[in-house]
Amino acid sequence: MINNDVLRKMRYILDYSDSKMIEAFGFGGVVVSREKVSQWLKKDDDSDYVICKDFELASFLNGLITQKRGKKEGVEPKSEKKLTNNITFKKIIIAYDLKSDDVVEVLKL
Repeated sequence: MINNDVLRKMRYILDYSDSKMIEAFGFGGVVVSREKVSQWLKKDDDSDYVICKDFELASFLNGLITQKRGKKEGVEPKSEKKLTNNITFKKIIIAYDLKSDDVVEVLKL
């Protein structure tokens, strides 16, 4: 899946404003502007569209985990430079503290 698609879908599912998206990136250790978030969320054929890199999406997902579950004691997790669909899915599962039965139910939907 394309990182920008993941961001768009997460924003829609979570009903996040630009400010909430920026906050999530901040919790993940990345400072982004409203303009940058807007460019990532544009359609692929828009002239202002910018590709969201793996590191940036990983930072957003790490920030989402912090938003949803709170800050973890100890060393801050480092954002991956390379993401796979499995890593992305795992981070979403962690953010929402989903158990295997929960994942099965979500996938049935």
